[in-house]
Amino acid sequence: MIRAAFLAFGILLFILSGYFIFSIFKYTRMIGNIFLSLVYKIEPENPSQPRGERLTILDSSDHEIEALFFERKNARGIVIFCHESGATKDSWEKYAACLPELGWQVLSVDYSSPSVESAQNSLAQWPLAEEVERLCVAIRWSKRVSPCVVLFGVSKGADIALAASEKDASVKAIITDGLFSMKEVFRDYIRKWAPVLVKPNFFGEKYPWWIVDLFARLGFKRCQTEARKSFVDVEYFLRRPHPPLLMIHGEEDDYVSVTHQHYLEKISRKTKSTRPWVVPKARHNQAVLLARSDYEKKISEFLGEIR
Repeated sequence: MIRAAFLAFGILLFILSGYFIFSIFKYTRMIGNIFLSLVYKIEPENPSQPRGERLTILDSSDHEIEALFFERKNARGIVIFCHESGATKDSWEKYAACLPELGWQVLSVDYSSPSVESAQNSLAQWPLAEEVERLCVAIRWSKRVSPCVVLFGVSKGADIALAASEKDASVKAIITDGLFSMKEVFRDYIRKWAPVLVKPNFFGEKYPWWIVDLFARLGFKRCQTEARKSFVDVEYFLRRPHPPLLMIHGEEDDYVSVTHQHYLEKISRKTKSTRPWVVPKARHNQAVLLARSDYEKKISEFLGEIR
């Protein structure tokens, strides 16, 4: 009797293990396909002629990085602006027009490779390691202008800025607007669609965190393999010591949800160098439009503490 029970248990365990392995391959592939098929469509803007001298920065392979440089005498330092996906270096004044008046020079860079940054490219919205390296070239150029370098990134540019800050000690601070984690975006999609797509559904409407996290990590890894690109892991950089970070989000951001924002704050809390600021009623990258006065005041106060 006991032997039969053990045999039945063994068969059940074998079946469950087989189903688990099958599910890993099936749903990891499904998650990866969803993300790699997404096409980021943006509403093109026609900014007025931006201030700054147009220049070209060359990397070690003579690849060109287009930039705008707003020079200011007796400046406190230089802020490198990293635009959002779909925008260009010309958009810097939408978010950072106050910086020259606050005593800072501005270098706005097109850090993305032309082959990546395209409205029809499904990778355009995701931050890539190669883009971090291009930003690092701009940082090295900036150090010849000023020993004090600050990074200011919006959305994808925020992720790029955070990752680049670890590679060069001259980066004294980071300002981000709309920072997001690809892994948490994966988790959000899994929480939303797993109850619908997974058959049989053992967990109902709420899946355990460890399952969601496991498939998010597997999906993240598979996307890199399929795309043959290395994506920026924002969570890794938030957990590590980093320069002072002003992290701006919109309260009604439908891309970086409130739970997403809280998660980023939670994992960066141990570093004690992150200052979150949430703008009421603002959506993704809209904080500056709804609260420009407070937006610029927060930036001014934050930069005023940089030494």
